[in-house]
Amino acid sequence: MTVTRPTRLLTIPPRHPYVDAVRPVGITAVLSDRTRGWEPDPFLRPEVVSDLATGLDLVHLHFGFDDLDADGARRWLRALTAADLPLVFTAHDLRNPHHPEGHQHDEVLHELMTSAAAVLTLTPGAAQEIESRWGREAQVIAHPSLTGPVLDDRLIEPTEPGLVTLHLKSLRRNVRDPVEIVRAAAEGAEAAGGRLRVDLHPDAVTPPLLTALRGIPGIQLEVHARFTDLQLERYLRRAHVTVLPYRWGTHSGWLELARDLGTRVVAPSCGYYAEQWSEVVEYVNDERRDLDPESLRAAVVTALSTPPPASADLAVRQAERHRAQGRHQEIYSAVLDGRASVVTS
Repeated sequence: MTVTRPTRLLTIPPRHPYVDAVRPVGITAVLSDRTRGWEPDPFLRPEVVSDLATGLDLVHLHFGFDDLDADGARRWLRALTAADLPLVFTAHDLRNPHHPEGHQHDEVLHELMTSAAAVLTLTPGAAQEIESRWGREAQVIAHPSLTGPVLDDRLIEPTEPGLVTLHLKSLRRNVRDPVEIVRAAAEGAEAAGGRLRVDLHPDAVTPPLLTALRGIPGIQLEVHARFTDLQLERYLRRAHVTVLPYRWGTHSGWLELARDLGTRVVAPSCGYYAEQWSEVVEYVNDERRDLDPESLRAAVVTALSTPPPASADLAVRQAERHRAQGRHQEIYSAVLDGRASVVTS
């Protein structure tokens, strides 16, 4: 008798709202509790691949390999090949937001792009860059909704017209001019009759930074631990506009959540943020031109000059998520080509 069983999929990272959103129904997620938070994934060690390979059919790498260098990537990819484990790679970051320079990430991307059985990305611009840099065709699957099929009743609170939020988080390496960004955003909010709230995690607080931020007129400064998912959704739901402060990057899940909740996004000129959503207002901040404060001031004024966009149609966004899951299932099936998914007894 031939029994078909679900594909056994290991993802890196094992759990994340995006990873969970695109996983096809019926796929078996393997070892999904092997890490906590953002600790290094043990499966990126070649010896762990050989130990666990017999319980897997497929590996899908998304992100979470910041510490991997080119040599480590080559050894890991050789271990996957030796274990007969095909790799699917989604290129979320063509420029790593955590690295001060792009060289290491570029070398790792080269190894992944030339070895993966299938390459995916989120926007046409990123796919074109992948084709230009590595000669590899990437399938484009748009970032799905990160909210559930029904918004939590606790999110139902009015947007505050004029409220601009700028979350510095833990000051990633790609936030190069936090004080100048805050100053320009605050001036834009004031010029449009609004106000700016600035958020910061405690691990990023230094006396000079606090002194500089507190010297900027009219801002509301909040230092607090990382938001829970519900706290983040309520925070974005309340805002009229949210500003992404990055000097380099590629795509943003924060932007997608803002889109779902009806919060306009002011995003930098680096990466492909503006391709994710037509409501994005862009300002100049990238590695070639650096930050243009006047463009940020103008972008905030523009973003505040119209009412907040409507929250996304959840039925439409859920249909998009289901299509993304279906595309992933098709890709997994094509990569496996019918092997390792049939048990004969």
